[in-house]
Amino acid sequence: MKEVLHTKKFKILLFAVLVLFGFSIFSGSGGIMASALSVVSIPTQRVSTSVSNNAAVAAQNASASKEDLLAENQQLRDRISELETQLVDYYDLKKENAQLYKYLDMKQENPDFKPVAASVIGRDPNTLYCFTIDQGTNSGISVNDPVVTDEGVVGWVSAVNSISAKVTTILSPDTKIGGLTESSSNAGATDKVTGDSGVIATNIKLSDQGLIKLQYLTAETKAKAGDIVVTSGLGGLYPANLKIGTITSIEHEEYDVSLYALVKPFVDVTTVRDVMVLTEFDGQGEILSAGDSSGIFVSSDSSSSSESSGTSSASSSEGSSSSSNSSSSASSNSSSSSSSSR
Repeated sequence: MKEVLHTKKFKILLFAVLVLFGFSIFSGSGGIMASALSVVSIPTQRVSTSVSNNAAVAAQNASASKEDLLAENQQLRDRISELETQLVDYYDLKKENAQLYKYLDMKQENPDFKPVAASVIGRDPNTLYCFTIDQGTNSGISVNDPVVTDEGVVGWVSAVNSISAKVTTILSPDTKIGGLTESSSNAGATDKVTGDSGVIATNIKLSDQGLIKLQYLTAETKAKAGDIVVTSGLGGLYPANLKIGTITSIEHEEYDVSLYALVKPFVDVTTVRDVMVLTEFDGQGEILSAGDSSGIFVSSDSSSSSESSGTSSASSSEGSSSSSNSSSSASSNSSSSSSSSR
């Protein structure tokens, strides 16, 4: 018996029985062998399917004509161009909405304001006093419209065309915020803390330092460093309570006894990028001081115009006076003639 167990044939038979027994165990315990085969076969089937699909697409493209491919390519280019345009419009609207959101508080406090959002598109390399914005008469902007940000006054529109406008800032030596009148109550800038009024102006020396001044303050002024200066609204070119800047010091004028306050503007007009143009507001263009013909902004050109106007008025007065004298002389001569005839 031991000899039979050690024979080669018996060992082969035993191995075959064990293999059959193992296969039966795997097949009867939840399909383990089938699962193992699936793990190997499924990825192979996926690769085969993908290759078949790609081959089908390639065959379809190969069968398309050159004209069809060119037409499809042009359609895709047109679609890309359309999407790029929509993207630009989206960014423009997003930017404008962001700007309007910044001015929401101002608009809520001043429902009469009609603001137009604009961006700086050019600066004069020879001066820091002016810049160009990307909105013009097509957007309702006019000369003398005030230009502001949510931080305060920037300047005013000094020239405009259909699609752009030139802004002269409060750092320009030509700028005066307030009417040059004999009564300080008619000035266009006010110390918000003390109520002292004056005229905002500047010169080249101060502009280079980024400063302006509130001038024509009386010797009794209570204005002091740290006070906030705002527009008074008198003159019709600026609404009231627009922030201008903060007083840094009180100084004596060189040639008279009046005082002035040095003011640091809230807005850095040399770097500002986005602004708001106020095209409408209550009291716009109205001269609130009886007999005051000067506006909030007075430049050298407008001063010349005023002088010319004054000269013309004087000439008219002289002409009227001469006519009156001539009429009186004629009347006197007529009376003399009448007396002589009698």
